[in-house]
Amino acid sequence: MDTQLGSEEDKVVLKRTIGYFSGVSFIITVILGSGIFISPGAVLLCSQLNVGVALVIWAACGIISMAGALCYAELGTTFPSSGGEYFYIKKGLGPIPAFIFLWTFIVFLRPAATTVQALMFAEYVIQPFFPGCPSPEAIKKATAIAVILTVGIINCLSAKWIILVQNIFTVLKMAALTAIVISGIVHLAMGNTSNFHGAFEGTVPNVSQIGEAFYQGMFAFGGWNVLNYVIEITTFLKAFFEKTRT
Repeated sequence: MDTQLGSEEDKVVLKRTIGYFSGVSFIITVILGSGIFISPGAVLLCSQLNVGVALVIWAACGIISMAGALCYAELGTTFPSSGGEYFYIKKGLGPIPAFIFLWTFIVFLRPAATTVQALMFAEYVIQPFFPGCPSPEAIKKATAIAVILTVGIINCLSAKWIILVQNIFTVLKMAALTAIVISGIVHLAMGNTSNFHGAFEGTVPNVSQIGEAFYQGMFAFGGWNVLNYVIEITTFLKAFFEKTRT
């Protein structure tokens, strides 16, 4: 009995390093990735330049994402273990479906998403040096590879370092988006509302185009589930569970 208690006390656990601000920054950093800057144009094009339809699609994507985020918040507080979907699938369906999902996620889904984000980052960083012409593909790919390697090395070296980097980038992204929003509000306040006149007039997109527009919109909103992958090393959830037990 004493041996069993000793083994439980000596059990290795992950050190909690993510606080409330860092947890929020983690989610914001992923959501406010490359998609938020490139998807608006794609959604509008897929909507056949129909502003009203595009706005409805954006609103629907936001509602769907909010519903998903609330579901994951419930799962994260019910099962405070890292792993995200792998843990939930294993809990509900068993280890084999969980392994298949994790294998697919690691081999296909996550690398593809990371590649898109890195290439978009490289595109926006390199393009100012090549005004009036497309940026060279070789330089763009080399920059994307360098970015992925740098972020990966920082993640391997220290969780605190990557948390600091993500907090800095979150502040910068929020500042940039706030400037864009304020500029838009000022532009509307000056009476420039012509784009909203007859918003639903024009070509109506077909089902295929609406589906593609939804795909682009959901890509921009993606990332609300990332905190569940590292929920075990958050400090604020530990305090939450301690309060609920008392």
